[in-house]
Amino acid sequence: MRVIYYFATSLLHYLLRPYLYFRIIKKKESPIRFKEKLGITNAQRHDGYLMWFHCASIGELKSIFPIIDHYVKKNQILLTTSTLSSSEIFYKKYSNNKNIIHQFAPIDSPQIVKKFFLKWKPSIIFFTDSELWPNQIFYAKNNNIPIILLNGRISKKSFSKWKLFRITMHEILKSFKLILCNDSQSSDYFQYFKTSNIETIGNLKFIISQNLHLKSEENTSLDKRIAFIALSTHNTEEELCIKSHISLKLKYPKLLTLIIPRHINRISKIEAITKKFNLKFLTQSSLSDIKDDTDIIIINSYGNTQKFLKLSKYVFIGGSLINHGGQNPLEVAYNNSFIFHGPHVHNFTEIYNFLNKENISFEVKSE
Repeated sequence: MRVIYYFATSLLHYLLRPYLYFRIIKKKESPIRFKEKLGITNAQRHDGYLMWFHCASIGELKSIFPIIDHYVKKNQILLTTSTLSSSEIFYKKYSNNKNIIHQFAPIDSPQIVKKFFLKWKPSIIFFTDSELWPNQIFYAKNNNIPIILLNGRISKKSFSKWKLFRITMHEILKSFKLILCNDSQSSDYFQYFKTSNIETIGNLKFIISQNLHLKSEENTSLDKRIAFIALSTHNTEEELCIKSHISLKLKYPKLLTLIIPRHINRISKIEAITKKFNLKFLTQSSLSDIKDDTDIIIINSYGNTQKFLKLSKYVFIGGSLINHGGQNPLEVAYNNSFIFHGPHVHNFTEIYNFLNKENISFEVKSE
């Protein structure tokens, strides 16, 4: 299976540019920096030791902030992420720090992986969650570069797939110097593949390095409004939240709903849905110029979530009414908000089980 994967990704390499161009048209890639995913960059590393951290998106990035904050003081760090939103979060936090470089993560084709490693020459690698890219892992192993998996997890759904490739998964996992699991179930799943380099330390996402005492968005016109937040919403979920707004407004006439989508490239679609229901809405990055009859605010920026959360104690977290697996609820929980979510939260089972038990979060199945 390992050989098949190697040759398949080698052949697919030649289709990557058209694929990335298509994603640029869809506003899912940076038209300026997309080449970083092909291993092409003008950024330069300094001589000496370099720690490479990779995480896929916002949740994983925030989970390793405390670790990065610790090491970046005395070390050179390369941080790779996969999404536009995660890069924006990075620059808001580390833009003035010369010890850390951000790049978009290389696609896992042998040609790109070799180019990336020769360019950056990482001394040690930290992957997060379930980011397991075979070509990168085997290249590191063959060049004696230690790899550590942080917050390692395997969902039940992923485990059922990985079992089909047990020998290959054993080869991948034994390439790690250490696997730090976030729960006992994941530890059991990892051990199924006969790996002994496992420790269970708990979920890094319970650690928050951000300042949780940020001031809320100041807007006196909201003093008499009841705010509801739909956070990290995905396709189809916004319409359900808008329908909920219409229903709830019959009982709470001063209701204001803030929609903070997971991906802001979908803003125009959300606006179209809102128009369909003849609701008055604004699309902006702050809460200025809100009128008494405004129904919906569509937030079109990243990195300000904590400020908006201060406005409401009622938050729906998206990615859960569809089979996406949910989004990390801890940032909301730390704000002492009541959390509503759909049935699909398998990416964060441990956390949601805890929040449900403490009557902090509640499952809903429709509007």
